[in-house]
Amino acid sequence: MLTLRATTPDDLRHLAGWETEPDTSTWLGETGADWHARALTDLDQEHLVAADGDALVGFAVLAGLRGGEGIELRRMVVAPAHRGAGRGRALLEAVLARAYRDHGAGTVWLDVKEHNRRARRLYESSGFVVREMRTNAIANPDGTAADLVIMVHQLGREPAAPS
Repeated sequence: MLTLRATTPDDLRHLAGWETEPDTSTWLGETGADWHARALTDLDQEHLVAADGDALVGFAVLAGLRGGEGIELRRMVVAPAHRGAGRGRALLEAVLARAYRDHGAGTVWLDVKEHNRRARRLYESSGFVVREMRTNAIANPDGTAADLVIMVHQLGREPAAPS
């Protein structure tokens, strides 16, 4: 059973390590323990770790808790050893529930690189819809530009039927 809890400073070395995996680092901007430490101390963000018993299986960061245009799902990562077993979907569902229930969000939004098909399929099947495309919005690690897709989820939106 997946549970969410507040991330502690002791968790950071695990989380930062997951981000260095090639299948993860390509999708992220700034990473590392300093990024996480700033998120932990920012009152406008909530840094959460997902656990199954004693095993850490992923984390998520919510931002925009103090108001604005919905809450942002700023980052979500599943530990490499726990991928492919539905953990990403379970984490996303738990984080959405927390944003709506605990933070009173009306919408949750995120951005995702346009060519990150795996993540986009998860988000779309969970009820997120494309709001906007931003061309050449972010630099890839190799210096090339990537397009970002802005997606939004609204409270009460049913997930899309599987295709």
